Amino acid sequence: MPGYSRRQLVGAGATGTASVLAGGYAWNRYATRHHLRLQPLEAVNETADSLTLEFAVEGNGIEAQRTVRLAPADEEGATHLSGRWIKNTAEWTVSAEYEGETLEIRASEITERLEGTGWGPDCARVALVVTATGELEARVGPC
Repeated sequence: MPGYSRRQLVGAGATGTASVLAGGYAWNRYATRHHLRLQPLEAVNETADSLTLEFAVEGNGIEAQRTVRLAPADEEGATHLSGRWIKNTAEWTVSAEYEGETLEIRASEITERLEGTGWGPDCARVALVVTATGELEARVGPC
């Protein structure tokens, strides 16, 4: 029965270590495939009237609820909404409510709308828009 040389043992150990590290990296990327950083989250008013928009962002046990007052479209009817979603990556869920209409968009839906997203955290621009007809929609784009 032949024995193993030091070179074979070192090679096997290095190969095993590399396999474990590569597997750990791949698993981490897979596990965070729907994680996002929302930068910036925006509220936009395209109507001719001032309005109040309620929105909530949830993820990683964090929930932030805010109410914003938006000026008419001709008077800069957009606001950047800051919060933990700018710096922290998570599976964020964004929901908004305007005059009884509710919109909810999950991280998996956002990543589906983005082109070129892969495994691991991505960055997205999400705009909660009240259109000129009074409908609520989410516009998604890359950072």
